[in-house]
Amino acid sequence: MRFLKIPNLPESDVVLAAVSHTYPGILSGLTGLGVKVIPVQPAKFLEPPVQSHADLLCQPLGANRIIAAKGEESLKLALENYGFRIAESAFMIESPYPKDCALNAARIGKFLIANKKIIDPNLLYYSNKENIKFVDVRQGYAKCSVAIADEKSIITADCGIQAAALKAGFSVLKIQPGFIKLAGFPYGFLGGACGLIGKRKIAFAGNPVYHPDYQKIKEFLDCRKIEIISLYDGPLLDVGGIIPLMER
Repeated sequence: MRFLKIPNLPESDVVLAAVSHTYPGILSGLTGLGVKVIPVQPAKFLEPPVQSHADLLCQPLGANRIIAAKGEESLKLALENYGFRIAESAFMIESPYPKDCALNAARIGKFLIANKKIIDPNLLYYSNKENIKFVDVRQGYAKCSVAIADEKSIITADCGIQAAALKAGFSVLKIQPGFIKLAGFPYGFLGGACGLIGKRKIAFAGNPVYHPDYQKIKEFLDCRKIEIISLYDGPLLDVGGIIPLMER
C-alpha cells in the first residue's frame, strides 16, 4: 500500500478509505471491493445526522499528511496506525454552519475549491505554502457539493461552484439539486454520496440511476472512461463522502 500523492485523485485501486461508521452496508460494499475502511466515529459537537461525516472531519494534504478535526482522538489514532502524520484543525469542528465546514474543501490537484473566508487557518496556511490555487466560492460545504471525476472534471448542483470552476478551467456537469438523502435535512449533496476508488472508478453510496440526471451523469463519466460502482441498489445517500487515503 502507498499513500495517495494527490488528495482525492488515486492513480491505482484504492485500498484504504475514510467513511462514516453509520452505514454498515456501505462499509461492507467497500470491503467487498478490497477497500479497507477507517470507520469515522461521531464527533460530539456536530449535529447527529453529520456527526461522523468524513468530509467534515478530515482533509488529506497529500502523501502521509492529513488534517484531522481538533479533539477527534479516535480518528487521529486510526490514521496514525496507518502511518499518517496528523495536523489538527486550528479550531473545533462544530455545529452550526459555518463552523462545521472549516475542513470541507475540495482539493483537486493544484486547486482547492472552498469558501476562503471560513476554511480552517491550518488548511489555509498549508495551501498557501504549497501554492495551491484557490477557487473561491460562497458554498461552505464545497467538498460535499463537488463530485470529483478526474483532475479537471467535476459534477455539482451548485451554480456558484459551477461558475467558479468553469472560470478556473474545469469541465463541469451541472445537475439538479436534491434527490440525495440526508436524514434531518431536505436533501444531501452528490459529493457526499461518492468518491473515487481507482483512477477510473467512482463508487456511489446508492445507485445514481435513481437520480433524474442519471443519463447526464453516466455520459459525463463514460466520456472520461470512469466506471460507476454502486455500493447498494437504492437512492443516493449523502454519507459524508468516501475519502480515498491509500492505493495499491
